[in-house]
Amino acid sequence: MSPSKFDSTASFGNGDASVSCSKPENGFVDSLLFLHSEKAVEELLQQTPVDGMDEHLIEFSEALRTVAKALRRAAEGKASAQAEAAEWKRRYELERTRNIQMERKARIAERISAEQNGGIDCRTIKNSDNQLMLQNESDEHREKGCMKHGICSHEVLRDRESDSNSNVDCNKMMRKASFKLSWWCKGENGDQHKHDIVSFEKGNITTAERSSKQISLKWESDPQTVLILTKPNSVSVRILCAQMVRWLKEKKKINIYVEPRVRVELLTESTNFNYVQTWKDDREILLLHTKVDLVITLGGDGTVLWAASMFKGPVPPIVPFSLGSLGFMTPFHSEHFKECLDSILRGPISITLRHRLLCRVVRDAAKNECETEEPILVLNEVTIDRGISSYLTNLECYCDNSFVTCVQGDGLILSTTSGSTAYSLAAGGSMVHPQVPGILFTPICPHSLSFRPLILPEHVTVRIVVPFNSRSPAWASFDGKDRKQLAAGDALLCSMAPWPVPTACQVDSTNDFLRSIHEGLHWNLRKTQSFDGPQEL
Repeated sequence: MSPSKFDSTASFGNGDASVSCSKPENGFVDSLLFLHSEKAVEELLQQTPVDGMDEHLIEFSEALRTVAKALRRAAEGKASAQAEAAEWKRRYELERTRNIQMERKARIAERISAEQNGGIDCRTIKNSDNQLMLQNESDEHREKGCMKHGICSHEVLRDRESDSNSNVDCNKMMRKASFKLSWWCKGENGDQHKHDIVSFEKGNITTAERSSKQISLKWESDPQTVLILTKPNSVSVRILCAQMVRWLKEKKKINIYVEPRVRVELLTESTNFNYVQTWKDDREILLLHTKVDLVITLGGDGTVLWAASMFKGPVPPIVPFSLGSLGFMTPFHSEHFKECLDSILRGPISITLRHRLLCRVVRDAAKNECETEEPILVLNEVTIDRGISSYLTNLECYCDNSFVTCVQGDGLILSTTSGSTAYSLAAGGSMVHPQVPGILFTPICPHSLSFRPLILPEHVTVRIVVPFNSRSPAWASFDGKDRKQLAAGDALLCSMAPWPVPTACQVDSTNDFLRSIHEGLHWNLRKTQSFDGPQEL
């Protein structure tokens, strides 16, 4: 049948059962005319023997029956939607009328109150509004000694002074430099200096002002001690380390700490490096944060992870120089280390607070969740996988006291936003700005088509339990090391650690993050479409 036959009239019927449909001017057939077409088709099929019926007519009748059903459902859905829309409109009008009446009553009450107090003065109201606006603007810059470019609020972080029992020379050498962290914005006229304010006016919860805050570090006293950590087994890193140590000591008069391995390498090169200090045991490592003002890493992201793992509590600001492969967390180039360090030692500098996860293993034999093994801090991610077992990993996941899901696959990744460009990205997780507080919940090869990654809020505690019906134990690794076996009944607790890792930025946290995914991953890199192709007229 040609399509032209549908442009005029199609008629099926038996006696009174006749349905005709014509094409209106807008080109669409009215759906109400097809409501009884299914009945007409059935009567037509009953009237004509099926054996002698043309195959094309059978196909057409089946198609028409399907279309009639679809049009009937569409008509019913349209009627239901119209009824629901009318009901919502009625409710809206009632609510709007009620609000107008309440506002009118409030105005009348204010006018009566003002008249009782001596009348209404429009100039007084206008002046009070202007004073309120000026006060809001001045509050943002009221801090004495604020830097330029919109530093608004201050949180002063100070470290305790050295032990009073130490000698005077030691105190003078090891005294920590004090600094100040501030929220700042781009330019005096920018809109990023606004505080987060939630308004509850008239019962409506609205976010009046939001900001994308950058964090600035300003030294209140000059840094005195620097810790330099290097990537091992690299000749170029060893040469750069010697140059940097010499420059910091001769030009900046800085006290320098290095790892025992690095100190041996420097003394092997020259005995003039005997002023370089180090530590002897793990106990002294735990006290490094009380002595060191600044940490310099020479390597890649792995060196930054190693630097963060050395500090089980507060972490001094880290200046990472890129001498690795990708460098998502290493924005500084070693060729210009003198200019970079000179600017950082003067301050102020922009920093990124990279959140860490606090992980604790609770064994099945423990009486409660307080009986845990030594907590582990991770900067990138904690991975729970099946290890060498050939069976699927079976993990029960809880968020606070709420059941999340049961993971059946190769494993699960709990990642920080700084680690979103690492293993989580390879497993299908999203890339997230490092200053976004959250925990990434990313499955590894799940045996499910609907298991998508999640991003959980920062304040929750994630609990991963190996159920007793699991065919094999699971294995947990923390930033790629310290693997621990999780047997049936064991649990892993992960929450946001209170001690972030502050890393210095070359420009700011957003610029450095976008540069890293562009240069490191070639994100969304493709050839530009040719301009001389087909175009719309």
